[in-house]
Amino acid sequence: MKWTFWLNIVSIHLSPLLRALALMPGQTVTVVAEHDMSDARKAIGWQTPDCSPAHVILNPNEAEIASLIGQENKQPSVHLLHGLVNAPFNRRVLPRLARSGAIVGLISESADPRGIYGLARRAKYSFDRHIYEKHLDFILAMGQRGVQWYKSAGYDDARIYPFAYVTEKPDIPLQNGTSADKSKTVRILYLGRIIALKDVVTGIRALARISSLDWRFDVVGDGPDLPRCKTTAAEVGIEDRVRFHPIVDNSVIGSVFEKADLLLFPSSCDGWGAVVNEALMCGVPVVCSDQCGAADLLRKPLLGSIFKAGSVEGLQVALKGWIERGRRNKDNSAHIQEWSSAIEGTEVAKYVIEIVKHFESAELKPSPPWY
Repeated sequence: MKWTFWLNIVSIHLSPLLRALALMPGQTVTVVAEHDMSDARKAIGWQTPDCSPAHVILNPNEAEIASLIGQENKQPSVHLLHGLVNAPFNRRVLPRLARSGAIVGLISESADPRGIYGLARRAKYSFDRHIYEKHLDFILAMGQRGVQWYKSAGYDDARIYPFAYVTEKPDIPLQNGTSADKSKTVRILYLGRIIALKDVVTGIRALARISSLDWRFDVVGDGPDLPRCKTTAAEVGIEDRVRFHPIVDNSVIGSVFEKADLLLFPSSCDGWGAVVNEALMCGVPVVCSDQCGAADLLRKPLLGSIFKAGSVEGLQVALKGWIERGRRNKDNSAHIQEWSSAIEGTEVAKYVIEIVKHFESAELKPSPPWY
């Protein structure tokens, strides 16, 4: 089967899938991207990933686009577009792909449903459905949050499949989960951009309510909400237990997770949240808000907990439970890492192939490997 992925950038959140799919017998993969990497992503430590043996084409000209679309032959062909609303390039090629006779799918997160702007976004997606749905054979929606968003916009439920980003596996230190630090203090980690949407402040307020417990909170990253986080920590009296660290390169995050017992991802709204994948691959459980697409991964108690976004009380309860369990140990980390093979490239590549087979047959809908 011939696969073509149409992307904005060569994403580290899809590259393991692209490699794994290209390595499978009978599969060929081409990646078409407008750019190798955006400046904003480079600024937070991203590097252009290796997708080989998939073939990568950057910023194709019109002749190359026409050739990619016109290469349909006896070999089954699938085109997957990453986004439409904020991807004018994909919107432009979609009708041409549909006319080519190829199978066409969309990879997409949920939009932000909050407030009056959320209502406007829902109306736009519902309107856009009348334009785009006839060109799409199926939708790979990020988590149940994405599935529900597209269902609410009126798309056919039978053609919507839960999906997930697939991240590069961090380099894990040999002593992962068994640090030389023998303290009983539970180490809670936030890793990522520090912006209002990520809602680190709610995490700080929740921890202040359980200050009698033995914990410390390490915030790794930078962004415009950093001063507010520092001010809040001082206001609630826990500034000595919240430590702020500069942003780190993505290549060394394994060593950051090695020092953590729990990842906190309190985002008030997030299409996915790839740091959740990375934590689980390192054997670190996660407390995540219900408005993050990656909450779909936390279906087993061993892996973490989900709380209502923005709820200090709900997050307090979730954190208290994990802190009272104590430091993570080698056995728990090993179980989480073993489970995390379900979100690696090979398993997700198999799932994508099953989706296409299901679309072409009357078989039961395949279940995601992380379910």
